[in-house]
Amino acid sequence: MTYRRLSEEIIWDAKCVERIPLRNGLILEIWNYSRKLAGDRWLVGFLAQIEVIPDRDDFSNSFYYEKFYEKTEGKFYYRYRKERTFVPEAEVGRIFEEIKENFFKAALPYISREDFPFNLIRREVALFEKQVDWELYLRRKEEEQELLEKVMKDKEIL
Repeated sequence: MTYRRLSEEIIWDAKCVERIPLRNGLILEIWNYSRKLAGDRWLVGFLAQIEVIPDRDDFSNSFYYEKFYEKTEGKFYYRYRKERTFVPEAEVGRIFEEIKENFFKAALPYISREDFPFNLIRREVALFEKQVDWELYLRRKEEEQELLEKVMKDKEIL
């Protein structure tokens, strides 16, 4: 998987190194995006990712649901990312495994819970709806400003 910015410039290449089925029905993906920085120094990159797909009923109304599918691929993601920089090349594998094990110890009990998908969707939907509301508010303010400028354009200042 290659992650890209909007400009299509490559940020980093990643390899899915593990897919772990969780007892709540979700799949945990472990990605490695480690890369050489300079000489024998590396950035060790770890990404844990879980994909969830919300239903129409998860949104407060159909407007938000349609906006969601308009703006996204129809999925929310739980993501945890950890990096270590300037790691000697000989230590890259060990450091990646250490990061992975620490993640498993800290997060696996939580992300495996039966209510995890519901809680994640509820939180992400609420954030998405707030973001849409904010964007609509900003658009309306810009339109008001443009209208005011148009009206005031031909007015004389005393």
